[in-house]
Amino acid sequence: MIMKSVLNMIDKKTVRLSTIDKRSKTGTYAGIVGLILNIILVAIKLTVGLISGSVAIMADAINSLSDAGSSILTLVGFHVSGKRPDSGHPYGHQRFEDISGLIIAVVMLIVGVQFVYESVGKIISPTEIDLSLISLIFLVVSFVIKLWQAVFYYRLGNKLKSKTLIATGVDSRNDLITTGSIIFSSALFYFLNINIDSYLALIVAVFIVYSSFKLIAESINLLMGSRPEDDLLKKVDQQLMSYKNILGYHDLMVHEYGPNRIYAVIDIELDSTLSLDKAHEVVDRIERDFGKKFNINLVAHMDPIDIRSRKATHIMQTIREVIDSYETDLKIHDFHVETLKNNDHLIQFDIVVPTDSPLTDDEWLVEINHALRKRLGDVTVQINFDHTNLGVDRSLI
Repeated sequence: MIMKSVLNMIDKKTVRLSTIDKRSKTGTYAGIVGLILNIILVAIKLTVGLISGSVAIMADAINSLSDAGSSILTLVGFHVSGKRPDSGHPYGHQRFEDISGLIIAVVMLIVGVQFVYESVGKIISPTEIDLSLISLIFLVVSFVIKLWQAVFYYRLGNKLKSKTLIATGVDSRNDLITTGSIIFSSALFYFLNINIDSYLALIVAVFIVYSSFKLIAESINLLMGSRPEDDLLKKVDQQLMSYKNILGYHDLMVHEYGPNRIYAVIDIELDSTLSLDKAHEVVDRIERDFGKKFNINLVAHMDPIDIRSRKATHIMQTIREVIDSYETDLKIHDFHVETLKNNDHLIQFDIVVPTDSPLTDDEWLVEINHALRKRLGDVTVQINFDHTNLGVDRSLI
């Protein structure tokens, strides 16, 4: 009920803002909520840890202190990412979200390694724990607060598709596991006088280190320019194939500078007999549709395909048969045929070569030229080899 009220309050405060401003303001509110809760958690755990002498509780208090720092990073991250594009950053600043998410993951890793060090030290040189029922109740209260915080971050992170909030949600989940484990070990000690404090702290620390490495890898992939999600590629394919004038498409490239800054370029195959005005109308409509439906700034390049010439159709079919005969995942596009002055034909096309190709580009050039001349006679073949492919290709040829 409380979470619903907070989320509704955030929505009401941001309803009149633009998409980018709303995202920035929502993330800022989330950072403020997290900062307040983490300060409360630090106070609870630090007090219980100092009174009881539990290394696991003290480690959890330090972890909550680092979470407070992460909340500050969240505030800074959304503030910077919400800035408008400028001359130095024409695509905006939204990638700073990924940077702040990476920093949070690194902080988690540092804290996890510190936990490992402290836990091993206490296993070697164990200390007595003095835990009261009141301390145990305070730990349960901190568990409930952290549970609320973890669900809050996950819901808001998935709603905004924010890597920063999702990373913070993962961190909160780790804290939840940590606090829950400490409550379990504290209850064992209080009721049965069984002390597993240091061993449990070591297990939790190793889990935090593992989660940190996973988040770091995901953040680095995003910053390096990872492959778009399959769901987005599927939507792009369905949308493009819904247009009657398109014969095919290829060379789709997607560049993401943040959730609301997606740019894409694509080659679209159209009938070469279409007038320039008609072809421009088709391409212009596609670009507008992608902007409205998917918030993608699309630039479409037109490739004219001669589908009415018998000679060109015969050559196209022959090339397809030759390529298919190799039983590899070669894909062809950008097909053009030009008749030379001596009535010879200049054939031009691109080939997308898979990463596991058995031949080099030069070897493919010789092999395909030889095969086509055997079937088409003395033709000149020019091939451009492409090694970038998202797996989305609907080229006519």
